[in-house]
Amino acid sequence: MKILVLNLGSTSFKFKLFDFSTEEKVLASGGVESIGSPKGAYSIKLPGVVVKGECTCAIHGDAMDLCVDTLIKNNVIKTIGDVDATGYKAVHGGSITGAKFVDNVLMKVMDDFSSFVPAHNPIYLSTMRSLQNKYPHLKQVAYFETSFHATMPEYRAVYGVPYEWCADYGIRRYGFHGSSHSYIAWKLNELEPAAKRIVSIHLGGSSSLCAIKDGISIAESMGATTQSGLFHNNRVGDFDAFCIPDLIKRYNGDYDEVFKQLSTKGGFLGISGVSNDLREVLQAREEGNQRADLAVRAFVDSIVGYIGMFTSYLGGLDSIVFTGGIGQHSAVIRDMVCNELGWLSLQIDSNKNLKASEERINTEVSKVSVWVLETNEELMVARQVKKLIESAE
Repeated sequence: MKILVLNLGSTSFKFKLFDFSTEEKVLASGGVESIGSPKGAYSIKLPGVVVKGECTCAIHGDAMDLCVDTLIKNNVIKTIGDVDATGYKAVHGGSITGAKFVDNVLMKVMDDFSSFVPAHNPIYLSTMRSLQNKYPHLKQVAYFETSFHATMPEYRAVYGVPYEWCADYGIRRYGFHGSSHSYIAWKLNELEPAAKRIVSIHLGGSSSLCAIKDGISIAESMGATTQSGLFHNNRVGDFDAFCIPDLIKRYNGDYDEVFKQLSTKGGFLGISGVSNDLREVLQAREEGNQRADLAVRAFVDSIVGYIGMFTSYLGGLDSIVFTGGIGQHSAVIRDMVCNELGWLSLQIDSNKNLKASEERINTEVSKVSVWVLETNEELMVARQVKKLIESAE
């Protein structure tokens, strides 16, 4: 069984092609950047070679065509008919959980929740419709990032708002990054089966933490949207909604501009004034930039705060796992976070932390294990798609 997993961004198209015939094997991976720009580029990793080039893709459907054509030209597949299904690392489907075949009902729900994740759902919907028209026989499956968190207890999911808002409009905590956090739960069970109370810390372009107990999610830092929880590269994170009316007045009633500022000029960029790239903020901090230092300290403090909260929810802590681009590659952030967790009898080996790419970095005396692991979101999506197809046969 061959499954093509798609991960879509506002101007990016990423894919992994899995073959489940004998084992979980990646046949090809890569994608297209700068979709919608005349100066796009693609890079596709094939067996023994990487194919790169410039391209012009007006929409994500064009990027799909380019990638499929490249796979065919390089004899990875003969035709699109060799692909059993396309799986989407979809973002928000409201109360829909698990992997579901894409149909008009599912797309209507995604459309209804587009205002919750305007940078994600519309792109996925346009791609689904494009593929539906061009490849009508290709099975399409959506696996939502909220799915792993469906086990969160209701009392932790509700906001203190009129209950009708939750029941009628779906306004509640959902949690995201489910494919990443579920992978960490699965992987750590292989590496350290005795660790039953885990905090998974996914830090990257967007960031979140998840409390995992006995393999299931019981809490997640993001809420109804991906904008909440930790602040991110340029996203505001948790924010008092009652500041918004005053901000609208200050922007002369321009509601759209206020939310544009909140969603694109907050986070690392907003606090530091330097960049939405943490690497550049850390560099500015080393050079003495006080606002960059403030951004880093505030980010670390928020992570530490969620770890404390989630440790309470879990009734103790066996392990923490850093993953995502920042979590896996920033020794500075890991060190700053772990230095605040001595009260948990947690201690990391500084030398291991500096060199870590995918390993355990705590000292022998630490009562909490600390891991640095590369996540594999696409694999978790592919597994769910395979399971759905097999159950439908």
